[in-house]
Amino acid sequence: MRRTGTVTARLRRGSPADAPKLGAVERAAAARFRAVGLDVIAEGRPTAVEEYLALAEEGRLWVAETDAGIPVGLAIAGSVDGEGYLAEVSVHPDRGRQGLGRGLIACVETWALEQGFQSLFLTTFRDVPWNRPYYEILEFAVRSEDHVGPDLRAVRAGEKARGLDGLSPRVCMVKTLRRCGAV
Repeated sequence: MRRTGTVTARLRRGSPADAPKLGAVERAAAARFRAVGLDVIAEGRPTAVEEYLALAEEGRLWVAETDAGIPVGLAIAGSVDGEGYLAEVSVHPDRGRQGLGRGLIACVETWALEQGFQSLFLTTFRDVPWNRPYYEILEFAVRSEDHVGPDLRAVRAGEKARGLDGLSPRVCMVKTLRRCGAV
């Protein structure tokens, strides 16, 4: 349970029952991009229910939910180039700035360590305040595309093909993972 003020949320592994509910969270979180001129993100289609089902079955989906069991955030994990990959983190804007994104990312970091990964990669918008600057606070660092492996280069190529770089520059980021107590 994560308590922030009088608000509580529970972070847990996603289940197949969550799949039909998560698109609404994703759409609400994406709507924030309208404020920075990234309407194409705000109007994009959310992840398909079938994909959420597969992610839940594979243990690569986490959900933040209210006391009433309503999903208000999600994170998706994967792997690229033999390391962990944070494919997505979305929090409903009504529940923003309550530590849920940070908590969901921590869940993915724990998963990555359990998988034996030493690093966690992601791609994000360079200039959107709740993207690159936020991840830097969480100890992610920008990594040049010249210094990433073929899987992450393929992710970036897909983003470029969808026109994301034409909207706002995107960057690769990486965090070296540490086990609790490790210095």
